[in-house]
Amino acid sequence: MTPEVALIRHGQLCYVLPGLMKYLQKSEKWTRGRACIDDIIRFLYTGRMFLILAYDAETMQSFGYVIAEVTQYPQSKILTTQYCAGEPNHMKLVDDKMHALVDQIAKEFGCNGVEFIGRPGWERYMKRFGYNAKSVVYEKYFDEVKS
Repeated sequence: MTPEVALIRHGQLCYVLPGLMKYLQKSEKWTRGRACIDDIIRFLYTGRMFLILAYDAETMQSFGYVIAEVTQYPQSKILTTQYCAGEPNHMKLVDDKMHALVDQIAKEFGCNGVEFIGRPGWERYMKRFGYNAKSVVYEKYFDEVKS
């Protein structure tokens, strides 16, 4: 296996997305109803978000991705990683390459930094790449809304 990462351009999306459906289902699940697969794909095709693919260069098989967007805050611009999914224990094969590419893309877009939104279990892993947990988002969902 020769693990690689690449930024996928709009014209390449139609070739890689069919092989990512099981990972997109994971991302959809983690949104807890905020976005569905169709929304995520629309974000990619409209350029709101972009796809960084993890794949085996020998077989051209995908094994994971990061989907990110540029967030313009009033005083700064940040590359925000919104979705990350893949085969268990495979992303570690490309984590150095993935983080280097994410940083490169952020700089090319003129971003001041990178933020990563993920489950609490990412904290220990992300510290290795210079990230610090400054806050945790806690959520509460209602089975039904009462007026």
